[in-house]
Amino acid sequence: MQIWNTEELPDREQFAYWREVLCEAFVTLRPELAERRDLRRFPSRVTAQPLSTINVTTVQSKAHHVIRGDAEIRKSPREVYFVNLQLAGRCRYETEGRETIVGPNQFAIVDSTRPYFLDFMDDWDVFSFRIPRHMLRPLLQAPDRSTGICVSNTGALGEITISFLKSLAGRVSDLPADAAESLALDLVKLVALSVGGTEEARMGQRQSLHRGLHAAILKFIDANLADPSLSAASVATHFRISTRYLHKVFEEWEHSFAQTVLEHRLLRCAAELEGPMDMRVSDIAFRWGFGDLSNFNRNFRQRFGLSPRDYRHRRRT
Repeated sequence: MQIWNTEELPDREQFAYWREVLCEAFVTLRPELAERRDLRRFPSRVTAQPLSTINVTTVQSKAHHVIRGDAEIRKSPREVYFVNLQLAGRCRYETEGRETIVGPNQFAIVDSTRPYFLDFMDDWDVFSFRIPRHMLRPLLQAPDRSTGICVSNTGALGEITISFLKSLAGRVSDLPADAAESLALDLVKLVALSVGGTEEARMGQRQSLHRGLHAAILKFIDANLADPSLSAASVATHFRISTRYLHKVFEEWEHSFAQTVLEHRLLRCAAELEGPMDMRVSDIAFRWGFGDLSNFNRNFRQRFGLSPRDYRHRRRT
């Protein structure tokens, strides 16, 4: 992992260093500030990690402009796409005669071989994925009309892709090396499908969509574990798929949907049992969606080899 942090420098040197950071972490770019007074301080940070041939970066910075014009392209003619997933703040894209604003939980792509202008209108956080151009371009049905297009999580495919991007970016360092190439290919296919993919992309969509949908469902499960009504039917309704199709997605993984929900709930309960003893065991069980205490005790003992009370006391001795 590589890390660049402007806060390690005196305030007056931070933005000058940021110019170098962008060029080193991405491609040759020209950042500009809207107001000179902002030069007094510019705290920003980039972390970069590889995912096979894709580079995954996390960026936190202040409002400013980023330009890649003809001069920057000539200086650094690297052929890549950047998929920028906005986590916080807004960015206005100008490229290929198009203009769009991308906000949190939305993404757009830019082509390093073509000029573009990015106006980060607020302080911002972004996951950025640098994809070799030869990997993504053949999968785009209309490559020159696919950049600078906002993809949001309001549609099913957008939600699946964005959840998959977030899951990968947040766990890159934990991924086994032998899975990196396959996951990188899934990422590229999902991005292509989101902005308009070719027949080749659509032919390979089943596995990619299943993996992306599985990641999105896991995220949804974790966000709704406390809801006792969480079920295969409610999750299928949220993702606008049939319950049968949901179970089919989980057939490719070690645990079924029901086993996954149970495992995540038990892990949450175990974590709380290791914490302060200000809640009863029953309260913890009900808090994480268990509606029947005897069922919780039985499943907890089966999973951890101890009753919840014994688990709590064993962890403290």
